[in-house]
Amino acid sequence: MRRLVLAALLAVTLAQPARAQDARTPTDAVDAFHRALTLANTAGALSLLARDLIVFEFGVTDPTLEQYAFAHMPFDMNIAAATQWKVETRRQGGGGDDWWVVTTYRVTGTDKQGQPIDNTTLETVLLRRTAGAFRIVHIHWSTNDPKFNAQVPGAQK
Repeated sequence: MRRLVLAALLAVTLAQPARAQDARTPTDAVDAFHRALTLANTAGALSLLARDLIVFEFGVTDPTLEQYAFAHMPFDMNIAAATQWKVETRRQGGGGDDWWVVTTYRVTGTDKQGQPIDNTTLETVLLRRTAGAFRIVHIHWSTNDPKFNAQVPGAQK
């Protein structure tokens, strides 16, 4: 049932433009995406993702938006709700309609087994401006914390 609801939400969201008020700049889009994950706001998160999204996540690849939405976005929402992501460094570049944002986060909190999470997570986000709003076309997350990497669905154990 959850997959059916998510599929319907995905179809409706992809038919709508990104929320321009949340994505006027590349960093606005990245921050809005993280807020949506933290709040388990599936529609908000999907509205900031491009139809041709590809995600590299802790050693796993989601080659399509649909695969990310079904395979790893629920995991990302659970982690986001249980952790705090503090920006340590951030750079942005690009021009015209193509931009990038590179961020280093200090991630702290606890996992679902009650174990502490305290790592540095690296994030690279590529964005494209469409109809005046930025949408994420690529995300690459990595960390050198083997305990965290072991929790990612589909990751090499």
